Amino acid sequence: MANILVVHGPNLNLLGQREPGIYGETRLADIDSSLVELGSATGASVTCFQSNSESALIERVHSASTDGTDYVVINPAAFTHTSVALRAALAASHLPFI
Repeated sequence: MANILVVHGPNLNLLGQREPGIYGETRLADIDSSLVELGSATGASVTCFQSNSESALIERVHSASTDGTDYVVINPAAFTHTSVALRAALAASHLPFI
């Protein structure tokens, strides 16, 4: 069974509330539940993590390299184009990520 870590960046905790005309009405908890269900249906274990803090995201990626995580799926949100540190943490983890 593959262990997949899904990492959500800043402000994604506001999905469903923040500008629903742009981002929709689906809440992050609903997305996470769907991902966990999809993982289970395909034989994978999915763990989801969200933080508005760059340092918390980096710490979680660091721990992924030693906690049995096999793959990382990340939506860095506002950090997509600005966080060299988060990108470096992902590279240093030696885990496949998308």
